[in-house]
Amino acid sequence: MSRWSRLALSFGAAVLGNVLAVGLAAGADPLELETVLASVEASHPTLESAARDVDRADGENLAARGGFDPTLTVQGKLTPISYYRTGEIDTLVRQPTPAWGLGVYAGYRLGLGNYAVYKGDLQTLSGGELRAGVDVPIWRDGPIDKRRAKIRTSNHKLDSARASRDATELELSGQAAEAYWKWVAAGRRLIIARNLLAIAERRDAGLNEQATAGAIERIKVVDNRRLVLDRMSKVVDAERKFETATLKLSLYYRDEDDQPIRPGEGRVPTAIPDPARVDVPSLDDEVNKAVQRRPDVEALAAKRRVTDVEVKLAKNQRAPKVNVQGFVAKDFGAGPVELAPVELGVGLKVEMPLPLRQARGELQAARAGRASVDAKLRGLRDKIGAEVRTAYVALQAAEQSVVLAREQVSVAQQLAEAERTRFSEGLSDLVIVNLRELAAADAATKEIDALADYHTARAQFLVSTGRPPT
Repeated sequence: MSRWSRLALSFGAAVLGNVLAVGLAAGADPLELETVLASVEASHPTLESAARDVDRADGENLAARGGFDPTLTVQGKLTPISYYRTGEIDTLVRQPTPAWGLGVYAGYRLGLGNYAVYKGDLQTLSGGELRAGVDVPIWRDGPIDKRRAKIRTSNHKLDSARASRDATELELSGQAAEAYWKWVAAGRRLIIARNLLAIAERRDAGLNEQATAGAIERIKVVDNRRLVLDRMSKVVDAERKFETATLKLSLYYRDEDDQPIRPGEGRVPTAIPDPARVDVPSLDDEVNKAVQRRPDVEALAAKRRVTDVEVKLAKNQRAPKVNVQGFVAKDFGAGPVELAPVELGVGLKVEMPLPLRQARGELQAARAGRASVDAKLRGLRDKIGAEVRTAYVALQAAEQSVVLAREQVSVAQQLAEAERTRFSEGLSDLVIVNLRELAAADAATKEIDALADYHTARAQFLVSTGRPPT
């Protein structure tokens, strides 16, 4: 065996050992999946948009609560030039309440001057009049009214917006995990391609040396040059795929200024973790838990609660409006004695549009909206069941692929080692040794792909069940 042959053999064995271990040094700061997921949570534009939807729903909820804000009305009137010279000031505070639609008011009124007989109710004693009253709905607007319905629906819409944001984050996390593992696999494949090219180039130099010395035929040099060119094309292809994977990963990995980061080869992890089994005692139970955990289900369920409120309000609005009213008033100061006693009064107000087309139409629309959401919920539950089962099948298949790939690596390593032993005994040649090493490297590549596929399948299964892909 020539000096170069021994060096080439040891070099190829060393490089191949690194390839099979998936581990040439990849940098001091490898990029971890947790870092990418944290970046998604902190700065992904789609998630930021979902967060703004939550802010908007929160603002609408605040506006709905404003329906129960008290209102102050102040008005005045002065008639200095008239047969009846009068001056009036009227201040009134109204407060709607959520207690059965009860409304209360209190006010102060001052009316001085000479009033016509038919306007005598505007006159007060010199100190003015204090008054208060209540308005109680008996039928329509009692159990529920538009103010309370608006608050309830805005609460449910806020819940739906929050759940939608969580669903968006979960979906983006699954996409980020898939992009991350494809990037890792592309980086490891690039390392293998470059190592294989290095073996071929080193052998090319040695073969040229042997051919010049007349130890081998020149055709072997030409054949090896073909392998070198083939490996060069594979490196170019691996670089292109790594760059594509990097660009896709950068959509989920951003800096403090929210700009995409394109991590280089030095940040590719030195190894892909071993499979971490997911305990699934019962797939049916897992589907049921997924339906309970998934935020997209909660988002739709919150919309269903909105339609419940709308149906309840529409039913109530078909009823006639029957309100009982009561008031008390007391004048103070000097003036006509008939204005001095305390006034107490009650009243009844009945109002009802006869055709009830608006109320009946609103009820029909509300019921149709609720039925639509019910259908979407059924479809979503069916979809979740299919997603969980599909993801679990993919996970099991990926786990089996890892086992088979590792068996192929073990067999390929044994063949390569055996061929090196035969070569050292003069029973083989360097080309055959290299072919065995290439086969072993190809098996290592398949193992990388199998591991990356497993972690991707695991992430997709966790996401399908409503859990983060950690």
